[in-house]
Amino acid sequence: MPAGLSGQTDGVDIWISSRLNPVQRKCTIAHELVHIEWQHSRPQPEHVEMLVRYETARRLLPISLAGQCRGATVREVADNFEVTPRVLMDRVASATEEEMELGGCESCQLCPAARFRFSKQTVSV
Repeated sequence: MPAGLSGQTDGVDIWISSRLNPVQRKCTIAHELVHIEWQHSRPQPEHVEMLVRYETARRLLPISLAGQCRGATVREVADNFEVTPRVLMDRVASATEEEMELGGCESCQLCPAARFRFSKQTVSV
């Protein structure tokens, strides 16, 4: 597996980096399974990869769990729910307004994704 790559699929088989810890492995396998379900057999453009990341995060972490981070670091919350910090932040970034309210994320804002969503900043592309 090339450096910097956690996993990949050809649409049938999944290859996982031996450098991953068990939580990273779980999240990577879930991510690659979404690729297979969506019938991806080769690397995808960045915007599709982001959609796969968001779907993976939705499957691994209900937003009601993500909102339980008050007083904890992103790493502590991710560890508690056995996901990576990236999956936790992807879940917050992809949550609907209702999910954000349900999870309490709009008042917590400990993770960078929640802080950005509720800031007055705009993104220039």
